[in-house]
Amino acid sequence: MRKSLKTLCAALGMAAVVTASAPSAHALVSSFDVLNFKPAISNRTDYFTIYSSQTVAKHGWNAGFYVDFAHNPLEVAFPVLGRRFAGVVDNTITGNFYATYGLLDWFSVGMNIPVVFWLDYVNTLGPPFGTGTGTSDSMTELGDIRMELKFRILNNEDKLIGLALVPFFTIPSGDSTHFVGNGTVTGGIKIALDFNIHERVKLALNVGFLARDDVTIGGVRIDDQLLLGLGLSIKIIERLSFLVEAHTEPVVRDLFENEVQTPAEVLGGFRIKVAEHWDINVGGGAGLTLGVGSPDFRAFLGLNYNWAPEPCPACDRPAQVEARQITIDQVIHFEFDKANIRPQSYPILDDVVAIIKSNPSIKMVKIEGYTDSIGSDAYNMKLSQRRANSVKTYLVNKGIPASMLDAVGFGESKPVATNDTAEGRAKNRRTEFHVEQ
Repeated sequence: MRKSLKTLCAALGMAAVVTASAPSAHALVSSFDVLNFKPAISNRTDYFTIYSSQTVAKHGWNAGFYVDFAHNPLEVAFPVLGRRFAGVVDNTITGNFYATYGLLDWFSVGMNIPVVFWLDYVNTLGPPFGTGTGTSDSMTELGDIRMELKFRILNNEDKLIGLALVPFFTIPSGDSTHFVGNGTVTGGIKIALDFNIHERVKLALNVGFLARDDVTIGGVRIDDQLLLGLGLSIKIIERLSFLVEAHTEPVVRDLFENEVQTPAEVLGGFRIKVAEHWDINVGGGAGLTLGVGSPDFRAFLGLNYNWAPEPCPACDRPAQVEARQITIDQVIHFEFDKANIRPQSYPILDDVVAIIKSNPSIKMVKIEGYTDSIGSDAYNMKLSQRRANSVKTYLVNKGIPASMLDAVGFGESKPVATNDTAEGRAKNRRTEFHVEQ
C-alpha cells in the first residue's frame, strides 16, 4: 500500500526512546487533529473547503452539513519493518454541521461542529511495543468546534478579483487522545483571493496561518502551520458545477522539509442545485503525502441551504416610476467584460418586474444599455447591446411579455459623467428603463 509507512514515521531508535518515556494515551493533553476535511462554511455556494471572497447576504443564512469517510488518515510504523508503534486512526466517518449568518453585506460570522460518528482507533503506544497490536476500539467523538468571521474587502461581482479575510479559532471540544481534537485553543487567519477567469470558470487561492501548541508525539513534531489551498470551479450547466481543490498545511518550523509534517490532499466533485436555495455536494479525494491527516482516500456528501431576505419593502424600493422612466437607484451589475447579470442585481430587476406588472398603463418599455469609454466604439456598442438583451431575457423569464420590451445598446454614447475618472466611468456604465407607451 502507498501508506504502509504512514504518518508519524520515525526512526526505530527514536521510537524506542519515545515509547520508554511516553505516558498513556489517555494522559495526553495537547495533540493534533486528523480531521482535515474542513468545509468552507462562510461561502455561498462556491467550493467545498476552499474559501471564496463572497459572503452571505445581509441578514441571510448559509447552513448545511457534510458527511465524509476517510481511510487511514493516521498510521504509525517502523520505517523499515512497516509495523505500527503509536496511536492509529484507521477509518473515520465524520459529520460537519455548520451555519453562517450575514451581519452586513460584507461581514459574516459562522460556526462548524464536527461530530465523528465512527472512529476506528488502535492504541499501540503501550506494550506490546512494535508488534502492530494494541487496544482497538470504535467510538463516537466530538471534534473541535470552529468559529470564524469573514470580511469581504474586494467584491468580484463587479471586479475581476475578489478579496476576503477569514480569521478563525477552534475550541478544544474534541478528544485529543484519539486525535480528533488539538487539546488546546488554536487560531489563525486565511486570505481568500478569487478570480473570474470566464463567465463559467472561477479560480480561488487561499493563503493562511494556524497558530497552535508545539506538540511532539511518536517522534513527530507538529507546530504552527502554513495554510495553502487552490480551487477551480467550472459551471457545466446552470444547475451543475464541477469542482477540484488541493490544499496543504505544512509545519512552518520545517517548511516542506518533512513529508510527515506536510499533509496534502486533492479533492474533486460536483455541486448540484436541486431546488431554489438547496445544493447537494458529492465528491472524493486522496492524500498526496504521508502527512498527518492525509488519508489513502476520502469520499464525502453534503447538503447546503443558502437563504437571503426578500428585497426592501415598497417604501425603500430600488426602482420607481418617474414621468416616463422607471428609475433605479442602483447599478445593474454584470460579470467583468461579459453580459451575464450578477446575482446581486436580481432584486433590482425583480422590482422592475413588479412595477411593470402593477402598472397596466405601461404598454412598452425600452431597455437602454450604456458603457464607459474603455475599449473601441464598436466593441462597446456590441457589449451594451448584449447586456440590454440579457436584461430583456431576465424580465421575460419573470413573466413580462417580450412584445412589451425593446432592448437597445448605445455603447459609450450619451455619457452622464466624465470618462476621465473611475467614478465617472462607473456612472456611465448603466442600464435605463424608458416607458415608451
